[in-house]
Amino acid sequence: MIKLIHNVSKKPLTIPLIFVLAFVNPYVELLQFTNPIAYMLDHYALYAAGLIAGYKYFRGSFWALLIGVIPTWFWHIPSFFALAASFWQYRVLCEVTLFVGGLLAGSYIPNMSLSQKLAGLAVYMLADSILSIFFILGYPQYSNVDYPFLQWSNNELPPVGIAMFLVMNIVLVYSIYKLMRNIQLF
Repeated sequence: MIKLIHNVSKKPLTIPLIFVLAFVNPYVELLQFTNPIAYMLDHYALYAAGLIAGYKYFRGSFWALLIGVIPTWFWHIPSFFALAASFWQYRVLCEVTLFVGGLLAGSYIPNMSLSQKLAGLAVYMLADSILSIFFILGYPQYSNVDYPFLQWSNNELPPVGIAMFLVMNIVLVYSIYKLMRNIQLF
């Protein structure tokens, strides 16, 4: 399902290591219990770290991609989202599975056609836009209104949705840049 690529430079590990170290440390882990923006950025950073490492160091099948997407869906179901935001045991499981999911999904990207890459980007943008809108609207399912053990209210969610749109725009601009570079427009 997934195969390690040998003789690859260690340099591509720089960004994944920065992402992991920036979010998997005692200060940020504690902050995530009370700050939903830090919690959501952690999801992006760990999945992206796995995605980059998977892209550079592994080659996987379509099944690796499908299995790799499951954690992103699972951990954004409101009940599991709330559990990982509130309890260490779930947080560790969330972070490990997001990283591994990114690793699996990233391993298939080199095998994808341009149309598959564009479709994947579109699906990501659609799913993330929907979740962003939920946050901007302050859906109670992602707050202490529905899950009293969460430490943030639904009034704290709109900035999370805005931060998500900013991340999506960064991903979109980077993807367009890479696409244009590959077809030698720049």
